[in-house]
Amino acid sequence: MGRSIGKGFDRIVFMYDTIARMASFNQINKSQLAFIEKLSTQSTSLVIGGGTGYFLQQLLKTNRTIRVTYVDASAKMIAYARKRVAKQLPKELHRVTFVCKPVEELDPAGVYDVIVCNYFLDLFDDTQVDTLMRSFNKQMSKGSLLYVTDFSIPSNRMLRAGTRIGLRMLYWLFGKAVYLPTRKLPSIDPLIKHHGLTVIHSKLFLQGILTCTMYKK
Repeated sequence: MGRSIGKGFDRIVFMYDTIARMASFNQINKSQLAFIEKLSTQSTSLVIGGGTGYFLQQLLKTNRTIRVTYVDASAKMIAYARKRVAKQLPKELHRVTFVCKPVEELDPAGVYDVIVCNYFLDLFDDTQVDTLMRSFNKQMSKGSLLYVTDFSIPSNRMLRAGTRIGLRMLYWLFGKAVYLPTRKLPSIDPLIKHHGLTVIHSKLFLQGILTCTMYKK
């Protein structure tokens, strides 16, 4: 499954950042950084589905000592992210370990201070997110953080209806280029809380269509 997704994102890596900026008035990028200043003291981080490295670059600038394991199933995304750091922060490249493999093939033995999932969990259905959370729990000690940015359904009735239509279109469009095991947004927040994590910070963007949330174990 993950390898099919990775090959799909290989095909769109050259236009991924442009799509993200244009489709959300750059709010997708902005939302990922909502609480990045609160990641200034952690020692280790696992960034999953990090894409072209936008968040990685900002994290390395915010935290000058953190060691990052950067995972993406797309070889071209990994190459793009590595090139980005090498160009913008060449002295910090040694702090990143790049891993090109699906998340379900990761060694669960490592334990991290913070796990980052920005616009990643929406690629899976509820059952798969639940499975991922079981794995994440094994990689988190007490006090570890889970940093999640993703789409959400607004509370406003009119926005809620429009968002559902927009998400259906988005899943359809991405489904043409990328193999996705789901065609609807999973119940991300309830599933995370089900595994014993609590919200310590949360911020809405685009009137609640995007949400950045920090959880603590």
